[in-house]
Amino acid sequence: MNNIYKNKYSNSRAIIIGIDHYKHINDLSYACNDAVGIKKILIEKFDFEEENITLLLNEEATKSKIMFEFYQFRNDFVEVDDRIIFFYAGHGYTFEGQRGDIGVLVPHDGDINDFSSLIRWDDLTRGSDLIRAKHILFIMDACYSGLAITRSLSTGSTRFLKDMLRRSSRQVITAGKANEVVADSNGPIPGHSIFTGHLLQGLEGNAANLEGIITANNLMAYVYDKVSKDQYSQQNPHYGFILGDGDFVFKAPILDTEIAS
Repeated sequence: MNNIYKNKYSNSRAIIIGIDHYKHINDLSYACNDAVGIKKILIEKFDFEEENITLLLNEEATKSKIMFEFYQFRNDFVEVDDRIIFFYAGHGYTFEGQRGDIGVLVPHDGDINDFSSLIRWDDLTRGSDLIRAKHILFIMDACYSGLAITRSLSTGSTRFLKDMLRRSSRQVITAGKANEVVADSNGPIPGHSIFTGHLLQGLEGNAANLEGIITANNLMAYVYDKVSKDQYSQQNPHYGFILGDGDFVFKAPILDTEIAS
């Protein structure tokens, strides 16, 4: 299976969701700022093209619209060597099920008293099986449980990076676990949450290793460390692999130089 992938990306795509205003539950303050900040940094630092980014804010972020845009990635325009980011800033919730916790995202029109109006986390993970892009990274500025993940590896050499790019992966980082309070203010960057503030600083370069490499693995480890130790934080991010053993690569100067030469 690994042989079908190249050691580079064909295209970069993203769905970015931020919900401050809800129909049925309490509002948030900085989710839309967080979403816009992520879109901006993906374009400016990681060569995502604006036309390949779908931004859904507030009333646009209904359950039907979110799922419609997510399943657009099933279409033929998505190539096997693409990378995809799904970013969500908003409310998360956890229900107890017969086989363990069930984590959900709350869309703009979601009502926690009406389960059918919510987005099950495992609907997204199962749905990602239908998408042929080799790397999908879910970044959730929300707290919920019910994740079945394994912990990630450290970034290594050029050979290691090439190997990661030839392997598929589905990775996730969430702002916190069930019953933890997600701080929607007091982040390290004014106007952003604690989680997304540290995430943005990591993407700006703080999460890079000595070679300037930023992958999902070292970004997630950086954010986990910073958020869990932040003086205003009452949350502990949760991260790792859902499926596969590749690694989403944001930036790898050593590979860029090699390709250019």
